[in-house]
Amino acid sequence: MSAAAEAVVKGYVDDLTLALAQLEAGAMADVLEALVLALSEGRRVLVAGNGGSSTAAIHIASDLMAASTAFDGAPQAVALTENIARITAIANDYSYDEIFSRQLPGWARPGDVLLLLSVSARSANLVRAATVGRDLGMTVLAALGDPGELASLADRYVIFGQADYGLTEDLHVALGHMAVRVLSGGDACRYRAAVDG
Repeated sequence: MSAAAEAVVKGYVDDLTLALAQLEAGAMADVLEALVLALSEGRRVLVAGNGGSSTAAIHIASDLMAASTAFDGAPQAVALTENIARITAIANDYSYDEIFSRQLPGWARPGDVLLLLSVSARSANLVRAATVGRDLGMTVLAALGDPGELASLADRYVIFGQADYGLTEDLHVALGHMAVRVLSGGDACRYRAAVDG
């Protein structure tokens, strides 16, 4: 590895370590508790984000579904980014700003959760989704790199990663993994082979 690449690796690890150290545990716990409560009550959790956060939304929804199978009432976690045909149809026929908000009336019920992932917290499609979600009686949660407009629209939110897209997106995935730990009673989720040796 070149000295320049090694310096970048060390710098990134230092930045991520600092971002984790600065993480507001109380705010993160508030978001996680709302997610777990919704799933335990059989409510839906809908997740949305743009760019790298769109794939984090899919990752989180998948993990939440897998980890919540013990609950009665068939809990559902759905990423609003997982159907590219639906997204492009809405963008083409209406506006990219409506790719999430137009999906909500078909999925959401009062008391369901909308989890929004954003670095800037200013994306028009997420701001629109938060507004529509609130109008539909959803609990709006946000994991943000910067307060932007979304913090004021969210019922609960956490800010992390100092608005650095890489750090914030890393912590989006970490939020999902923390939720899985809460759902599993706080235990680490290790593969058997890793435990057995």
